[in-house]
Amino acid sequence: MSNETNEKQVMTQEQCEAQIRLAAYYLWQAKGEKHGSDVEDWLEAESAFAESTESVQQ
Repeated sequence: MSNETNEKQVMTQEQCEAQIRLAAYYLWQAKGEKHGSDVEDWLEAESAFAESTESVQQ
């Protein structure tokens, strides 16, 4: 059996943060670009990212 077919794609820390940053930006835009919600948007994006990566790993 080939290792290529069994390997999982691994994201670097920088790639993970880039995905979270982009998601937080989209959340901020969807909320009308309201200033002062950056931490809330980041945490929401981080949570969604964690959930999506958990479902992929299963």
